[in-house]
Amino acid sequence: MIAKQSDLRWLVFVLLTVSNLQCCVFGKQQQQQEQVPCYFIFGDSFAVNGNDNDLDTYKANYLPYGSDFPAGPTGRFSNGKTMVDVLAEKVGLKDYIPPFRKVGNGTEILKGVNYASGAAIMQVETAGSKVTSISQQINFHRTIVRRIDNIFGSKFKSNYYLQQCLYSVGIGSNDYLVGYYTPSNNGSEPTRKIPSEEYAEKLVDGYLFNHLNNLYNSGARKIAIFGLGPLGCSPTAVKFYATNQHCISVMDTDIHIFNSRISMVVDRFNKNYKNAKFTYINIYDLTSANVFPGFKQTQVPCCETDRNGLCAPNTAKCQNVNDYFYWDGYRPTEAANVVLANLAYNASVPDNAYPYNLQQLIA
Repeated sequence: MIAKQSDLRWLVFVLLTVSNLQCCVFGKQQQQQEQVPCYFIFGDSFAVNGNDNDLDTYKANYLPYGSDFPAGPTGRFSNGKTMVDVLAEKVGLKDYIPPFRKVGNGTEILKGVNYASGAAIMQVETAGSKVTSISQQINFHRTIVRRIDNIFGSKFKSNYYLQQCLYSVGIGSNDYLVGYYTPSNNGSEPTRKIPSEEYAEKLVDGYLFNHLNNLYNSGARKIAIFGLGPLGCSPTAVKFYATNQHCISVMDTDIHIFNSRISMVVDRFNKNYKNAKFTYINIYDLTSANVFPGFKQTQVPCCETDRNGLCAPNTAKCQNVNDYFYWDGYRPTEAANVVLANLAYNASVPDNAYPYNLQQLIA
């Protein structure tokens, strides 16, 4: 009992210290109560906000990207906010989570860091020169954790702080889109390089589990894992494989198999790891057109795209962007990201979130 009281005193000390630091960083106390002290983001182009801008890789730091964002083009693959931007707002964080490559050793890192990169992939051995793997993102996070240790002056205190934070991981799209499929020559479905079940098991039970384990060992306890959306229904995939189908069924079958394994990994952590509180958010079902009756355009992008699904530089965008689900060949508009974030925060359990939605995860 004495040890528990001591732990509680340390926790109160840490949270009060952070509150004072936040006051210094932002110049005034937050007017809305924060549900978490910080948010750490790992992922790909659906979450990136500037880490790629100075790298020789795929990036979105040009118009028409950011055309509806207050700061203009920032590296976000959308016309405005991404889903993680909106989620940060929903959990009471007043400022956008900064990209890793823009932060230093100051107290701004106590609000969290965004490590996402547009071409991020799980399989580090297949990552080329233009690809940032999730392993690299986690290594970057270890650097930030050491800086947070220095701010608190104690690993013990910083661990208490980090365990209150929200973490999200959205990865896997590029593992399917780059190199897994072989296009046919007759307009039929693409073929897989290895069987779907085998590939999904390799990705989820192998790579994803190991990456999440490394995050846990770095202090993460509240982790939301976003499944993959219907990549086979994205405008670029349909156009690239030219099967004259509404969606590429082979791809969507594979995504279902991939997503179905995530809940088993979540159970493995929650049952076997002390204080682990992991959850799976079912993005595939959340992006069903039936969920979004307000979107008039769900098959075409708002901007003009190239063969990689990126907006062509300095081209015009659609007139009524809020009518469109897709901004470019793969990623949502800000309007769609707002809907997605709201649904993830309040998702039905267990159909769209297992075993918690985001509101329950951080409670």
